[in-house]
Amino acid sequence: MYCVIQKVVNKKYDPYGEHKEIEVHSTTWSMNGVSKTHYSYIYGGGRFERPIKDAYKISIHKSYRENGKLKKKQWVICTMGYYSLLHSWPGDCIVRSVLDKKLKDMGITEEELWNMVYIKLQPIINSVKVEFERTEEYKTKQKHKQILDKYLKDKEEFEKRYGKDTYDYCYDVFGTLRNEKYLKEIESNYQAQQTYRNSYSGYQSNKQSNYSDYDFNSYYKTNVSTYTEEEREYLKAIYKAAAMKLHPDIKKDNGEGMKLLNKLKNDWGI
Repeated sequence: MYCVIQKVVNKKYDPYGEHKEIEVHSTTWSMNGVSKTHYSYIYGGGRFERPIKDAYKISIHKSYRENGKLKKKQWVICTMGYYSLLHSWPGDCIVRSVLDKKLKDMGITEEELWNMVYIKLQPIINSVKVEFERTEEYKTKQKHKQILDKYLKDKEEFEKRYGKDTYDYCYDVFGTLRNEKYLKEIESNYQAQQTYRNSYSGYQSNKQSNYSDYDFNSYYKTNVSTYTEEEREYLKAIYKAAAMKLHPDIKKDNGEGMKLLNKLKNDWGI
């Protein structure tokens, strides 16, 4: 059993050449009297013509003897166009149920089939790729890929900083600034958020530092004191009342009053 690949000629040209251009596409919408324009891209400029009509008919052949006579049997797997070899594989060109029936009839596994096919097909694919990479279509395709790769990278970095769904309202696919006013608005909002976060972070840091100076557990400790039990009960009541007024979350200060109160508490031995 072996694979045979026969070159044939299609009647029609492949109409699906790469597009020649990437074009900016914009959509403007309004909400509450405010208009916004979103920039995206489309392919245009027509398609490249594909002049080669070659195709490759892939089949499996088997020779055997029956009643002393040499006989041959063949199974056609599929036919692939010249340009299909660039982006497809034979499995894309045959219906699954049809392939399964042929495999059963041939008495081989799918892996065995493709191993036989690619021994003959891979050199053809390599040759087609070399030829195609010399064409203007291929060069344009690579140029488009570079443009889109840069666009996606710039968009990712921009939106990581300024938030999702912002880049396409400022820049187009080529990185050209389209809406300077909106960009400045985004940057201003970002700076305001950063200022707020830094301020809040500083407040939290000071708050934590102030709390670390408080000895809240000392309320439950007793030092050696000359006060009587009755006097200490009065002092505890004084401490509780003062603590409610001097706590930094209530007083909105740097906690100096609370520090003094805690010092007095230790002195009182309560």
